[in-house]
Amino acid sequence: MSTRINHNMLSLSSQRAVWTSQNDLDKAVQRLSSGLRINYAWDDPTGLGISERLRSSISGMVEAEKNATYNVNMLQTAEGALAVIDEKLVRMRAIAVQASNGILTTLDRQVANVEFQQLKSEVDRIANTSNYNGYYLLDGSHAATTESTDDTLALGYNNASITQDGDAIKFHIGENNNAGTDFYYVNLGGMTASDLGIDGLNVADTASAQSSIDTLIAAINSKDTERTFIGSMVERLQNTILNLKIQRENATASESQIRDADFAEEMSNFTRSQILMQTGVSMLSTANSIPNIVAQLVG
Repeated sequence: MSTRINHNMLSLSSQRAVWTSQNDLDKAVQRLSSGLRINYAWDDPTGLGISERLRSSISGMVEAEKNATYNVNMLQTAEGALAVIDEKLVRMRAIAVQASNGILTTLDRQVANVEFQQLKSEVDRIANTSNYNGYYLLDGSHAATTESTDDTLALGYNNASITQDGDAIKFHIGENNNAGTDFYYVNLGGMTASDLGIDGLNVADTASAQSSIDTLIAAINSKDTERTFIGSMVERLQNTILNLKIQRENATASESQIRDADFAEEMSNFTRSQILMQTGVSMLSTANSIPNIVAQLVG
């Protein structure tokens, strides 16, 4: 190599090597400090775009999972109220059967009718007051306006549909906004005394008591249909929650693979860059001293 003073090419080459080592060292320190492989868009533009979409999807899954949990809690509230209503209807039927017996006196039936009417009033009160977060669940305000064509839901009390029927409750249990997959609407039938057809019942006489038995059987069947629907919906939502957890777990693993730093690899890069930086600085010092050596030729 020629010996020149105006342009020290060895120094320039060493400077470039030191700059590269410094850049790699800075990147390794940043990744080790943050735990992220991608800290800025220029670290990996393609990877950043993919990981950001995954991160957005994961966020939607988290909220969808919460929504499904809230929906389960709401349905469990309704089912709990129906369990109490069930007890009242079963007791009312027992009283009606008892009052149908001809050996009871008029006074006996009057006494039985007092309990019967109180139970009926309690059924009505529970149905009208059971609510979750301000949504009254069994007062008929969320009942379907059109009868279901599904044989298992022939009474028309319950629908889980992609179209809104009446004042149906929307269950948004997906990360996107597609009807039937990310959300659907649920109707809850009214369980008031009027809805069940027991509003005017009494057991004050044998004929009324006998008539009440058949009406109460129909009311119990209606209540059982409602409870079956709610139980099926809870099971469905629990499966939805499980599926969301699985999706979120795998999406998080993918996002982590792209975005998070591999500490073993980054520590290796840090050590390598640190050694190259120290060596480069030493060589740069040597390169910068060459013009002084050349100057001795004319000294």
